[in-house]
Amino acid sequence: MISLITPTLNEGEYLGKLLRALKAQDHKDFEVIVSDSYSDDDTQDVAKKYGARVVVSERKGPAHGRNEGAKAAKGDILVFIDADTTPSPNLLSSVDRALKTREKVIGGTCQFYPAEGKIYDWFIYMMTNAAARVLIKSGTPQDPGYCFFYRKEVFKKLHGFREDLALNETHDLAIRSKAYGKFMYLKVPVFTSLRRWRKAGYLSTLKMYLGSTIYYMRTGQTPSDKYKFVPVR
Repeated sequence: MISLITPTLNEGEYLGKLLRALKAQDHKDFEVIVSDSYSDDDTQDVAKKYGARVVVSERKGPAHGRNEGAKAAKGDILVFIDADTTPSPNLLSSVDRALKTREKVIGGTCQFYPAEGKIYDWFIYMMTNAAARVLIKSGTPQDPGYCFFYRKEVFKKLHGFREDLALNETHDLAIRSKAYGKFMYLKVPVFTSLRRWRKAGYLSTLKMYLGSTIYYMRTGQTPSDKYKFVPVR
């Protein structure tokens, strides 16, 4: 069984599209857990409408929300996906098959592309995908964080996400997972919202992502006094 976990904070506008896409998956043995941080909108109502299980978590960021969702999970495989991300219909079957047929694989990340993006958006995402794929193959796991998965037993051994990191908690978990097996790049695409790029601006967004990642790779930290993840609606 697969447990699919989505952390939310006021994601009612996007969540329905994700949950409809999950109902269309060709793999049917899964549960959906929405780990909601006391949203002020209709997020919880949307989740329940589509049969998702709602777990209430404190407003401590996506890492905390994912950890709380994982605690409630019943499946042997944990798939984490953002509320504004839409999966391909064969995502869950591909994850299930990868972990059943490759004993050394303990987790992985997916291809990710922009939803309704322009040519330059696709170029940015293609370059980012290429970088992630090369780094993963070279033995330095990278996880952009839109959609990724782990064997539950390994996730528990890793004690989940570090909640002290303001950013890069998904990269950190992927790097730590090397101690237990192989982290893979799954060539199944998910399609993500461009809302941050559109609202915060391309230069500001690139500076935040690249700057924080380089800082983390050098120090193992992304302190909240230097970097802060601000949700974009």
